[in-house]
Amino acid sequence: MSDLIDPERIGRELEQAGLGYVASRNPTIVQQLGLWLDALLDQPRNLTSVRTHQAAIAKHIIEPLIGRHRLIHADLAVPHGPMIDVGSGNGAPGLPLALCEPQRPATLLDSRQSAARFLTSVVDRLEDVRIEVVNQRAEQAAHTELRGRFSLAVTRAAAPPPIAMELLIPFLHVGGIAVLWTGAVAEQPLDELRVVATELGAELTMLDPPHDIVVATKLRATDARVPRSWNQIRRRPLGQSRAGR
Repeated sequence: MSDLIDPERIGRELEQAGLGYVASRNPTIVQQLGLWLDALLDQPRNLTSVRTHQAAIAKHIIEPLIGRHRLIHADLAVPHGPMIDVGSGNGAPGLPLALCEPQRPATLLDSRQSAARFLTSVVDRLEDVRIEVVNQRAEQAAHTELRGRFSLAVTRAAAPPPIAMELLIPFLHVGGIAVLWTGAVAEQPLDELRVVATELGAELTMLDPPHDIVVATKLRATDARVPRSWNQIRRRPLGQSRAGR
């Protein structure tokens, strides 16, 4: 059993990062985030390699919420409506984003039973939230009733960016936004991602530097055959054959 994280410490870290305002939307957010991180740090390393309080707060809370802050202040419309976190794993970025807007319905999607069990155990202990956990592969779930249902689709490190984009975009309705925490992206991969976005019926937008978050707005319906089977996705990611033309 790890030492419990002091919610006041989370509050101080949010204030220092310029994110203290999130408590105005959800007065219990620091307690909820503390409950989640306490549970996470008691899990095996397959859910997180981060093992200290400071690193967990920085990686799993501050990083997603700084991304949210940048998205809100960018010159693009962030639609209201349901959110999905694809490949949610330990819950980041979807869980802290959902806790910032407790009235926005949120779905945490992951194919691993261990991750889904963990997320369910956390969500069951949170009050006044609208979060559900779905244990299913993304390329299969996107061909169910979840397709076209969401205004916002997010992911972090679930797959390489071209593959992640193919998995995310089908979950969005037209006008919805996909947000990918990618790490630093060079110009050539960005050209490839622009091609992928176009193939999927979306338009790529980069937030202000650093170029580590990719945003795509869905402009038209995605081909009904997409996402393809995992074997097809893995063997022939979208965009590879056309980006260099």
